[in-house]
Amino acid sequence: QDSDDTSRIDLVWLQWTLQYLTDADAVETLQNLAARLILRTGILIVKENRPYGAARQDRFQMDTPGVSGRYDITRSDDHHRLLFQRAGLTVNQTEEGVETNTYALSLYSS
Repeated sequence: QDSDDTSRIDLVWLQWTLQYLTDADAVETLQNLAARLILRTGILIVKENRPYGAARQDRFQMDTPGVSGRYDITRSDDHHRLLFQRAGLTVNQTEEGVETNTYALSLYSS
């Protein structure tokens, strides 16, 4: 039983954020957010771009700075799942959109 449920969160929604982080930073961010979830019932939703169209599904894509001046990384489904696993999260459900994947995650049950 969580001793301090009042400081825990039911739901965290993270959208189009991991694409701007390195793998190590993405894992750390996921771990920090997951640490705030209510044990056994808290859910972390992650929505990120995914390779689509003619892009290869087995590789990530990296967009270099253009007008926006920013880098971003589009990871494959397998790559996202590896990051979630490294962060100690399990995928409960996935929804595939045209350009995005949305994942419902929770902490591994012990």
